[in-house]
Amino acid sequence: MSLPETRSGWEPGTTVGSYLLMTPIAQGGMAEIWLARQSGPKGFERLVVIKRMIDALESDPEHVDMFLTEARLAAQLNHPHVVQIFDLGEAGQSLYLVMEYLDGENLAVVRRMGIKHQLPLLDHHAVRMVAWAADGLHYAHTRVGVDGRTLGIVHRDISPQNLFATFDGGLKVLDFGVAKLASQHTTSGKLKGKLGYMSPEQARGEQLDARSDVFALGIVLFELVTRGRLFPQMEDTQVLGAIAHGNLPKPRDRRADLDPELEQIVLKAMAPRKEERYQSARELQDALEGWLGRRGLTVTTSDLADYLRALFARRIHDRRQLIEAAMRAEMTPNGVANVRRLAQSAGSGVTSKSRAEPVTGGRRSMVPVFVGGAVGSIVIAVLTFALLAARNPAPPPPVVQPIVAPTPPPPAPPVLVISSSPPGASITVDGKSVGTAPVTLDSLTPGDHLLEATLEGHLPASRTVPLPKPGERLMVEVALAPSPPPVADTSAEKPKTVAVKPKQLGKLTLKTTPWTSVFLGGKKLGDTPLVDVPVPVGTHLLKLTNSEAGLDSSIEVEIKAGQTTVKKLRL
Repeated sequence: MSLPETRSGWEPGTTVGSYLLMTPIAQGGMAEIWLARQSGPKGFERLVVIKRMIDALESDPEHVDMFLTEARLAAQLNHPHVVQIFDLGEAGQSLYLVMEYLDGENLAVVRRMGIKHQLPLLDHHAVRMVAWAADGLHYAHTRVGVDGRTLGIVHRDISPQNLFATFDGGLKVLDFGVAKLASQHTTSGKLKGKLGYMSPEQARGEQLDARSDVFALGIVLFELVTRGRLFPQMEDTQVLGAIAHGNLPKPRDRRADLDPELEQIVLKAMAPRKEERYQSARELQDALEGWLGRRGLTVTTSDLADYLRALFARRIHDRRQLIEAAMRAEMTPNGVANVRRLAQSAGSGVTSKSRAEPVTGGRRSMVPVFVGGAVGSIVIAVLTFALLAARNPAPPPPVVQPIVAPTPPPPAPPVLVISSSPPGASITVDGKSVGTAPVTLDSLTPGDHLLEATLEGHLPASRTVPLPKPGERLMVEVALAPSPPPVADTSAEKPKTVAVKPKQLGKLTLKTTPWTSVFLGGKKLGDTPLVDVPVPVGTHLLKLTNSEAGLDSSIEVEIKAGQTTVKKLRL
């Protein structure tokens, strides 16, 4: 598959406004998508994504209105959980939008990859992400215009594909391309949005308010915590009928161990009658925050970043090299032919299918952009090679020099992700402590490694793990069996054994900056971050050390039975 053909005037190396076009990366039903670089005084640079309407739609008033609606809304939305659009421009007869470049994956990809690698998104992580999405939506729903009146924005296309998790632990609501204002009315007979996430009133073609987005967000949460689609393998007409008549499954029918209170939150968000739902996205956010608080669960951006970086380690490595190449590239007009020739000869291309399975074999990267009114993960094939080649423009005739293939980037290191059941086991690899499960290692050499796990109250476990080749990933879970109870001596000539009451335990979650080794009474608990490490109940003095940073300090922690004590320290 080849790169999409460009139209006259838009070529790699061309400047549009203050943006240097680098390469086309996709073409959807409404727009073509470009990766571009913005430069400014004193070395200012950043990557952006440019969305340009295709020729066939520039004379269609409805599609032009959708494009301009997205731009008008973006100019009035500035929130940490809403994607930012920087600029609306016009080049010749063509309209284009300039959007922020996001490094991460949409929640549909996160859910599928987590299941594929047996590292599913934890319930409290899913709740935190959806709570942030609700926060961004409430901001949009209640946004006031310059005249002081509420704009009455309804997104109308909330789905996992339009909720984007960034690798730094953030969450963005994307794509207001089919959003509706209170002053607008939906064209009769036309449904806009994804069928599998429409509210009953949207499926019936009725007037919508913020509660329609609340319903869609409820479906997203349903799918994240049940780890499957709400309507798998259903025809569109069946989906519409099931939603319109309120024939919806319950989360615990799909996953029996789901927290009942969390199920009730999902069901209320997905109530068929909008009067019975949360009446605003803020109410849904408050319910989710309350669920986290009552269980003592604190989810930070660092927690989510750690999970996503473990899940997408290979992809992040490839993407980092792509960005470095993109920022170094000198996209001159003389380099355009080399860019396109090398991209074509590599036999690679791009796709705008947001539900496409992620590529695991080749050196491809994915960039979130807006395509045809929907946000997808756009696979940028061989862009690194093309951009590097553009730095070597063809010399002037008559001298003819062969094209020398650039040196490929070094392979990504192998990645080993170790978890334990139950969680919190101390892990050693080849006799060296590497921390407390779950732990991600990317510094081991390929080959066999001895993995050992220990956890109080359980028998030690060990196994030999064959680490994969460079660039590959292996996920290992170690199951530890409970220690057998002591056997009482029942012989008549010996005194009876008195059962010893086991120590009561609590849990410790500890994060330090920089990392430290943690010791309790001379016993090493592991290296930070520690997550849910079992510790006897009581007040303890922990020793924290880091020889590289010259740290040697102590802290006092109180552990309560059946509870998790959370500490975050900057030393």
